[in-house]
Amino acid sequence: MFPWEHAAVGYILVSLWARVTDRRLDGWAALAVLVGTQFPDLVDKPLAWSFGVLPSGISMAHSILVSVPVSILVVAVARRYGAATVGVAFALGYLSHIPADLLFNGFFFGNYGVIRAFLWPLSHGSESSMGGFFAQTWFYLRRFVVFLRRPEAWVLVAFELALLGSAVWLWLGDGAPGVALLKRSVTGIRRGVTK
Repeated sequence: MFPWEHAAVGYILVSLWARVTDRRLDGWAALAVLVGTQFPDLVDKPLAWSFGVLPSGISMAHSILVSVPVSILVVAVARRYGAATVGVAFALGYLSHIPADLLFNGFFFGNYGVIRAFLWPLSHGSESSMGGFFAQTWFYLRRFVVFLRRPEAWVLVAFELALLGSAVWLWLGDGAPGVALLKRSVTGIRRGVTK
């Protein structure tokens, strides 16, 4: 999945969780889900594609043997510091990444073998060629464009529109959490630069 797809899936889950548990999402929770949904790729892809430390861009941080303990730890630490909602937002975002990758790779690209990568270090998926981070990213973008030329690509386009539209609709319904935090951050940066 692409980053925006992971962000949408994670935000939908966190928004629904917040509604069921009667919690309010603030800017920090929105940021936490955004970071959580990207976390496995931010760890695995550079370590595999740029440094050759991992066998694949889907390995260590994508593993349920790593993601579950890390998520439990994050929630425990966040709860200890009075930020349970932020911890759960990160954990749900992180844990949503794995099944989303599996379903996306399987349904749209027929690559169900990727499931082996989610049990790293006991097993791993196919190895990524060492072309570097930008070469690998370019490979996946090209693959996506080639897929869009296929007649059945309309299913993906409909899925994308429904997924992204649902996430934006829920985000707006939640009061657009994160906008105020972004404004404060930009204002702080401007003040720091102009001093």
